[in-house]
Amino acid sequence: MKTTISIMSWINRIIMIPFLITLLASIFENDIFMFSMYIAFVLGIYQIASFLVTLFFIKKVGSRKVKEIVTYIIMVLFYFLLSFLIAENYSGSNLKSLFLFLVVAVPILLSIFWTYILESIKKES
Repeated sequence: MKTTISIMSWINRIIMIPFLITLLASIFENDIFMFSMYIAFVLGIYQIASFLVTLFFIKKVGSRKVKEIVTYIIMVLFYFLLSFLIAENYSGSNLKSLFLFLVVAVPILLSIFWTYILESIKKES
């Protein structure tokens, strides 16, 4: 378990660091934002895969971390369900820019939360 979590944590860092750097750089140069979204797509796929691998070790993780893992997956499912259900309703609305901001901002927060969970599990084991 310890080796697997350590490897997953390092891979997560390798993907997360360029993501955050390009995200911060996109504040100054808007053209870089698309690179952030490409990296975010790969990061999201990796983090869901690492979540599924973490489920194999769920009994060896502390109860507090189990609650955080369950909270993470509930938030991910809620995000995708909500964005899927209301995407069509906001396509012609005045709130379109707010909706687009939430569609971009929430996955960033979720990826940071999963990074926190992985790092804390690594410290525990």
